[in-house]
Amino acid sequence: MKLQKVTTNLLRAAGALRIAAVCVAFIACGTPRAIPPGTIQVDLEDTPTSTDPRFSTSAASSRVNELIFSSLVRPAGSGAFVGQLAESFERRGDTQIVFHLRHGVRFSDGKELTAGDVKYTFDSILDPKLNSPKRGALQHLKSIDAPDLYTIVMTTDRPYAPAAELGSQAIVPAATPPPAISEQIAPPGAGPFRMVSFSRDESVVLERNPYFPAAPNSPQKIVFKIVPDPTVRALELIEGVCDLSENNIQPEVLPSLATKPQLSIIKSAGTGYRYIAFNFRHDPRLRDLRVRRAIAYSIDRRAIVNSMMRGTARIASGLLAPENWAYSADVSTYPYDPAKARELLEQAGYPVLKNGMRNLRLVFKTTPEQLRLATALQAMLKDVGIELDIRSNEFATFYDDTLRGNFDLVSMYWVGVNDPNHYYMIFDSKMTPPRGYNRGYYSNPEMDRLLESAQITFDFDDRRKLYARVQQIAADDLPYVSLWWQDNVVVLNRSLQGFVPYPNGSLKSLATVTLTSPAGAEQAN
Repeated sequence: MKLQKVTTNLLRAAGALRIAAVCVAFIACGTPRAIPPGTIQVDLEDTPTSTDPRFSTSAASSRVNELIFSSLVRPAGSGAFVGQLAESFERRGDTQIVFHLRHGVRFSDGKELTAGDVKYTFDSILDPKLNSPKRGALQHLKSIDAPDLYTIVMTTDRPYAPAAELGSQAIVPAATPPPAISEQIAPPGAGPFRMVSFSRDESVVLERNPYFPAAPNSPQKIVFKIVPDPTVRALELIEGVCDLSENNIQPEVLPSLATKPQLSIIKSAGTGYRYIAFNFRHDPRLRDLRVRRAIAYSIDRRAIVNSMMRGTARIASGLLAPENWAYSADVSTYPYDPAKARELLEQAGYPVLKNGMRNLRLVFKTTPEQLRLATALQAMLKDVGIELDIRSNEFATFYDDTLRGNFDLVSMYWVGVNDPNHYYMIFDSKMTPPRGYNRGYYSNPEMDRLLESAQITFDFDDRRKLYARVQQIAADDLPYVSLWWQDNVVVLNRSLQGFVPYPNGSLKSLATVTLTSPAGAEQAN
């Protein structure tokens, strides 16, 4: 039997077992669940890595923090930004941007948000003693001034086209200390909710910010429950314990959930990007482009998307999804071609040994959530003679290893990217940790030149051309192997009305949904 059929059958068998497990568990339960008045539960697969937006980088942290904090501006699509805390903003020349704050905005503790809070937030991120992972994104911010209570002036060290994006940093109150312990409750924010409890690997509880207007019948409390097991997440939706799960329900279980009258499923195109990263520093063999390309040709993305993702993703050609204003389709792609992979490995000096394998063994770091993907990749690489050693750890350990560059290969997920300047953070040779996200220590002088040129190019069309070339080089050099852009798939209780899915997977519309079922009513299965 061909490898593709074997892999597909394995993935389908795993899916059938999950569906069976959900069904058995559903039959076994039946106890009514009391729902606290005005409370909704959202299941997350990972715990937030930080409750302070100056230090958080994970997707789970973003989902929680965006409901607590506000920023000067927010993305509006097509590379544009609109004011959030800023009533208006304008450029003054090529190196200065001025933000005019709204009056009367208050943090959840009642304190008014002023320019002093904004300046403090940015100054603390720039403080090298605090070692904020956001510091690299502000490296071109020469100064930030607050000439009065409601004006912020940012000056960059050179002409800087993506300057407006600097204003997307969430704001904390002045004098907020750095988080001392991982379980610390988030500082006050100016968003619709405030954090009232945080128990690592268990739950995060938010309540309404009393100084942020809320619509009638909107949720007064959100419980983010950490549920690593996808079968349990599906079961909690069926039971009515969980009200919403986004992008973390196994696709093969979705048809079963769609039959439940109390549940609704919303699908839409997403910009979340799944990829495999190579570590150029950790293993010198991965510096050989022939090896990287061989790995790319070994992976049957279509089989994975069709079997494991059940069509809820699009095969990706790079970081930027087609919806992004800078997206270019004119890049090299790597369709499944194991014969080509074997040819490249022979050229790279890895002949087949007596045991049918090659002298090429690589370590793949992953989490329990991604073990199925890791196993599929392992089988596909074995077919061309590469041994993939899977090391699975819980998310905190996995994430720490990734930040420290302790991996050969790793698969991760970028939440939807708005500005293509993100390429600078992940591929410029100067943006290695802790300054940026170039965790594989990739280096190409031409890539650096293009990325840095794009930052000082203000003409929209010229900037688009530069990023088209960036995407071509990224596809040719393969610091990442692109896997897919994940669709947004939201499973929610029908009592939640008005939820709007965002391409980047944001949950911020939870602040404006309405609850149609009687508050505090019991739901029986």
